[in-house]
Amino acid sequence: MGSDDDDSRPLVGQPRVWTATLVVAISVAIIGCSLQFGFQTGCMANTQDTLRSAFKNVSDVEMSLMISGLPIGGLFGGLSAGLIADKIGRKKCMLLNNIPILIGTVLMSVGLNQHLFLVGRILTGFGCGIATGVAPMYISEISPVSVKGAVGVSHQFMITFGILLGFAMSVKQALSWFPKYWHVYFAFPALPAFYQLILLPLCPESPNWLYYNKEREDLARAALTKLRKSRSVADEEVDAMIRERTSASSSDSVMVSYKDFFTNRTLRLTLFIGLALQAAQQLSGVNAILNYGPEILTDAGMKNGDTATGLLGSINVLMTLISIPLMDKMGRRSLMLWGQLFMILSYIGLAIAQRIHDTNPGGEEWTKYVSTATVISFIIFFAIGPGSIPWLIVAEIFTAEARGKASSLCVGANWICNLLVVISYDKLNKALKPNTFFLYMGIVTFFLIFTFFFVPETKKKQVEQINREIQEQAEKFPPVVF
Repeated sequence: MGSDDDDSRPLVGQPRVWTATLVVAISVAIIGCSLQFGFQTGCMANTQDTLRSAFKNVSDVEMSLMISGLPIGGLFGGLSAGLIADKIGRKKCMLLNNIPILIGTVLMSVGLNQHLFLVGRILTGFGCGIATGVAPMYISEISPVSVKGAVGVSHQFMITFGILLGFAMSVKQALSWFPKYWHVYFAFPALPAFYQLILLPLCPESPNWLYYNKEREDLARAALTKLRKSRSVADEEVDAMIRERTSASSSDSVMVSYKDFFTNRTLRLTLFIGLALQAAQQLSGVNAILNYGPEILTDAGMKNGDTATGLLGSINVLMTLISIPLMDKMGRRSLMLWGQLFMILSYIGLAIAQRIHDTNPGGEEWTKYVSTATVISFIIFFAIGPGSIPWLIVAEIFTAEARGKASSLCVGANWICNLLVVISYDKLNKALKPNTFFLYMGIVTFFLIFTFFFVPETKKKQVEQINREIQEQAEKFPPVVF
């Protein structure tokens, strides 16, 4: 009777994938959360000299704290994100999350002194921590399985676009007004916050949360009907939820507690994979390159580090955009492995170039070109895989009953590693220079090996199948391990 009745259709929710409601809901989540986080990540790279001039007598420790304020707040926000989202829902969590972000934005943009600026930075960090936990969860739960990869990457894409905005809006060579009107620059985060506050109430709640957490099958069906513009497709997806829950009930694992993550072998390995992927993203040193990009390239011999940093931001956005169609074609695991491999090669080139430049400053002109090329190469391959995949996979490998708590733990790990890199990079660089990037190369190599042996492919798979594969993997090891 036509393609609609074709038994070969592999996934529920496939017809009419893109609807206006779905697109608006995704845009509200990624602009209000992901773009917000990206801007806050990139806004300090080119502004440190301006802030030193504005506040006077800013010590290196105070400046380091202002940079680190985001991950400090983000750590606490990330750890609480899943708990809050499970308790009050994904929508309310995102709506209320704009309160600390707007208060922090006011404190930073008014800029009375470095201490209030730091408080504002920590508050916005708290909001960004919650945002990085709830946004990937929400967009994954409202999206059809057939496009979860592409939709999942939209979170990372908006993060990179926000970073680029932070770079571009603060390049002093291009914007002569910046040193005088930097207050306006730090007020920019209010725009995505108000965008979300206005439109999010019009978007449906996560069907998964309504069904699994609130046990309201009727509301979940209504939300899916609104998202898919098709009652029959909504019915298919609700039926799939019912089957998943029935399967979970038969395994005595409907309710997932924190204890279960350590006593259940499958959950233990699943959590370990989620934590490791988040650590792999941050401990790769990407935030050291983004926050200290001008300094790295200037040390390598580049005269205009700020402009070079803007270039890095542009490449990051472009390559993340390119990775969107690749995610559902090549798969998550393949892109993660290839990305990590070429990140290792990039670090080798950067470390060698820095070592030669430090040995003979000014004598080897080519080192600055190699340094620039390898930093760009690193950003390219980070963006196509390790940048976006950890956020995506965390939303794919856990069942709905475990997703909230698992998200809190994984996002918390991401922010801990983020803070560790931001705080330690300057000291590590002074202690290890010119061998700093050999250390990061070793870290990425470790996570490449981990990805190869433990991370499953999740492309276009239902969570039950992914969990079965992880269970089979866990059973290969003694119980004391997994």
